Amino acid sequence: MAKILGLDLGTNSIGWALIDDVQNKILGIGSRIFPMGVENLGDGENEMSKNASRTGARGIRRQFFRKRLRKKILLKALSENNMCPLVEMDFIDWKKTKQFPSEKLAVWFALNPYELRQKALIEKLSLEEIGRIFYHLIQRRGFLSNSRKGGSEDGAIFKGNVKDGKIGITETQEKIENKTLGAYLFDIYPKENELFQDGLERIRNRYTTRKMYVDEFEVIWESQKQYHSSLNENLKTLLGGRKIDGYKEDGIIFHQRPLRSQKHLVGNCSFETSKTKSPISAIAFEQFRVWQWVNTVEYNGSKISQEQKEIVVGFLYANEKIDFKKIRKVLGKESAEFKFNYKDDDKIVGTHTISNLSNKKFFGKKWFEFSEKKQDDIWHVLYFFDSKSNVKEYAIKKWNFTAEQAEAISKFNVKDGYANLSKKAINNILPFLQIGFTYDVAVVMGGIKNTFGADWEKISHEKRNFLIDNIEGIVRSKTKGGFITIIKDILLNDYNLTENQMKKLYHHSATIDVSKLLEKLPLGKDADKEIQAIRNPIVITALFELRKLVNELIDDNGQIDQIKVEMARDLKISKSQRNKIRRDQKRLEKENDRVKTEVLKYTNLSHDNILKFKLWEECKKTCPYTGNAISVKQLFSGEIQIEHIHPWSRSLNDSFSNKTLCYADENREKANKTPFEFYGSDENNWSAIKERALKLFSDTKEYPTAYQKFKRFIQQKFDDDFTSRQLNDTRYISKEAKNYLTKVCKKIIVSPGQATSNLRHKWGLNTILNDENIKSREDHRHHAIDALVMACTKTAYVQELSNWNRYNRNSVLKEFPMPWETFRYDAEKAINSILVSHKRISNDITVRTHISEKNGAKYKNVGIAARGQLHKETVFGKRNFNGEEAFHVRKSIDSLETAKQIDKVVDKTTRFLILKRVQELGGFVKGKVPVNTFFVVDENGINQPQIFLPNKNGDPVPILKVRVKENIGGAEKLKENINQWVNPRNNHHVLIYKDEKENLKEEVVTFWTVVERKRTGESAYKLPTDGKEIVTTLHINDMFLLGLNDDEINWENPNNEIFKEHLYRIQKLSSKFYEFRLCSQSSLDNNYQPYYNSIRGFGAGKTGWFTFNPIKVKISVSGKITKI
Repeated sequence: MAKILGLDLGTNSIGWALIDDVQNKILGIGSRIFPMGVENLGDGENEMSKNASRTGARGIRRQFFRKRLRKKILLKALSENNMCPLVEMDFIDWKKTKQFPSEKLAVWFALNPYELRQKALIEKLSLEEIGRIFYHLIQRRGFLSNSRKGGSEDGAIFKGNVKDGKIGITETQEKIENKTLGAYLFDIYPKENELFQDGLERIRNRYTTRKMYVDEFEVIWESQKQYHSSLNENLKTLLGGRKIDGYKEDGIIFHQRPLRSQKHLVGNCSFETSKTKSPISAIAFEQFRVWQWVNTVEYNGSKISQEQKEIVVGFLYANEKIDFKKIRKVLGKESAEFKFNYKDDDKIVGTHTISNLSNKKFFGKKWFEFSEKKQDDIWHVLYFFDSKSNVKEYAIKKWNFTAEQAEAISKFNVKDGYANLSKKAINNILPFLQIGFTYDVAVVMGGIKNTFGADWEKISHEKRNFLIDNIEGIVRSKTKGGFITIIKDILLNDYNLTENQMKKLYHHSATIDVSKLLEKLPLGKDADKEIQAIRNPIVITALFELRKLVNELIDDNGQIDQIKVEMARDLKISKSQRNKIRRDQKRLEKENDRVKTEVLKYTNLSHDNILKFKLWEECKKTCPYTGNAISVKQLFSGEIQIEHIHPWSRSLNDSFSNKTLCYADENREKANKTPFEFYGSDENNWSAIKERALKLFSDTKEYPTAYQKFKRFIQQKFDDDFTSRQLNDTRYISKEAKNYLTKVCKKIIVSPGQATSNLRHKWGLNTILNDENIKSREDHRHHAIDALVMACTKTAYVQELSNWNRYNRNSVLKEFPMPWETFRYDAEKAINSILVSHKRISNDITVRTHISEKNGAKYKNVGIAARGQLHKETVFGKRNFNGEEAFHVRKSIDSLETAKQIDKVVDKTTRFLILKRVQELGGFVKGKVPVNTFFVVDENGINQPQIFLPNKNGDPVPILKVRVKENIGGAEKLKENINQWVNPRNNHHVLIYKDEKENLKEEVVTFWTVVERKRTGESAYKLPTDGKEIVTTLHINDMFLLGLNDDEINWENPNNEIFKEHLYRIQKLSSKFYEFRLCSQSSLDNNYQPYYNSIRGFGAGKTGWFTFNPIKVKISVSGKITKI
């Protein structure tokens, strides 16, 4: 071995270290920092990928565009049929001037559409009045799902939103009765010359369905066609379309574009890489998921029997989701003596497709008599048919359903989503799950079945069972170095299978071909797609940065012989798992505060005392080994010791889940054995200990995972190969990283990193960044230290750690071995030379080409796409008031939070009423509006307004929204002829330049301006009219050396130890206020030198430009510095 690369892969960082373990040298070391692939990591529903937020905004833009287009097309159709005031020339002028002909339509728009919709049912309307109704319908078309299912009637749109006072579909449907929606809304419409009554039902602020509007269109058309011969079937089809399933699927008013197929986004199977993943609603997958879970169920430390599994499976086939206590009941194990590995309130997922289709309202118990093909055919109809009428027709014709049954099944919808495996892989693995194998073994068995193909069924029952038993033993033996090679040898030699057949095995290592190494990790669109196929935005971002780093290291150092990777926990788990961890952390914080308070009643606070108290409560104040009670006095004496259930020297597991308490004498007797090894020889005694442990380690509110400790306590088989566990991480994402790196290196080890912390401490590396021997996370270089530990980690060091048990007072410790004699000195020197590399986001523009096809001809459109936010989201209207120019925007009244914001309210009366209400509540609280100023929540959870405008004609009118005045410097107009303005304060860069008199000046350039310049072919960096020379440009995360003179620097042989003290990145930018953060600092809280500097002018003062003499530099991905 020679060159070994250690990598510490995090959610927004990569630490790396390259060593030569033959010459005992550190060849390079560094840290790369980049933006995280998601926003609000671990923050529940607020966590989303950055793509998701951009996609959401893009979707809204498209909706607005399509809505405007529909209205424009409708106006043209209405004009051609004398149903609106516009004529053909108006549309020509509109196209030329881009100005909407609002004046000509003013009288038409002034017609009350609600009144017209009511009149249309009982009297003749003019064509223009009918046209006004249709224009109103296209503005508000109601909810229509883009699928056959049409939405759940349990959702908010049906029930309404109590908090916002929004009325649900169900309530509106009940009140409509036999009327149309328009007639009902006109009934509750405030009538002219009637007194205003607060609390009247609102016309708007309600959910409606597309069907309400379709039905109304039909009624109005039938009512009015008798008065106008032009209202024929052709025009009806043009405007309203054909009625299908009670909805309009075409026609101008009700046209709904079908959703684009997302098939191309479905990932490929983990085992059958050429096959796409199976839908989660597929019959085989539902069976697969049920059997996979059932094989994990156990009680009192033992798996349930095959007969019991069949009972549970049948129960889950009949239910969609249940509490685990129902499983206990169906098994007849409700008594507390049966300790299951699931809690009674755990939600167990059953089946959606199978449980519904086997219900008596559809196929009933006959479902289970159907062949696999017939079941699949039924599922295909429900999965692929878009039209309810097609499903009904098929059900009556093919399944002999009654009309009532057909109607019901047409409304049944299968679940969305995809599994991790393809149907082929599922069908290969499922038979082995069904005979009781756990998933890990069943996968291997399924792969072996796959290698045989059709010949699997030709093998005799006896020979097949022999092979299965043999393979199971090999898999469960956890052979050092992996079992796949042994299995291959058996299949090649004993069953005469070919090498090509071996590629069909299901095991992650079976798909890795290291026979042909690439010089570097591949680039290009195809290579990008391979990374993006992982479908995890955090991992995707990290792998793209990893590719840049590894390729640069290969360029500088040649081929790498071994790569060792440690991955951050957040990279390896799902969003839901991250949310659970955050919830658990909050729970543990509260629990720790409680425990500290209790400990202080008896003794001093220390790590060991806090841990002892928690273990004492968990084991019910009883020694699980001896059964003797433990008093508080004994607990904090030497009489009671913290004990590793699985010995530290054999497991290196120092987690809470592997610790309990034990009397010191008993602990010395037990020595280096597990509970079973020490007590198991006496069967009666062991049975008593197990029974006691089951009671002591039962889950409680404070200790909800205690039962897992019981399982560890009674475990009989213990894997002593802890070095393999410490050095190999077998989780899915870890496998993906390993597979990816295998393209350039044969020997890849992905480690869970449990030993890293211990080795870092033993080798004294923590003191490099911190005076105390504890890890410092405020310095980005700690990632590089972890990577260095990874690179140097060997089996011998992990084994040596087994002798270092801090709870064993009898252990004799010697000096811990180092990787080489001068390792600590070399490490400190290398780490002190690290220049941390930060990724700079280049939010510029991208030229995009779109090819469309119409009437057989192809059209090519070239445009530009802005790679960032052009402006802030709020759109303002420009107003002139008393000669003063300002921008107005309408906001919810409760968005006002401070006195300064209230001063910006345009209307004087409204502003006075708000201030009056604030005074009634005792005035502002530290400049903030007091609670309950604008709304008070009533007993039903509804916000009741508290500020009202006086009204001579009825009840006072509640103020819900206010118009606010803002002053915006450099506002930009969104479109010509429309009074819409935005704030473009999204600074792209600051240009520093010299004027004709050699004075330094600045120009703050927004992203909006850069995009406009690029659109017209100009440079983004444009010298102002008074400028003579560009000095430099400043962007967020640009790197500068501060406080050094040019003549002090030798660029041919840069001294990184000096540079690291002067290397800063730009953290924030505004006019004549440039904030710099020391490049190695991860904390943003230390706003003082040397961690933070700011330049606030171009003079030579304390914060002046010339004082710091900023020198712009570039730091490569691997930390090499060059002057720009």
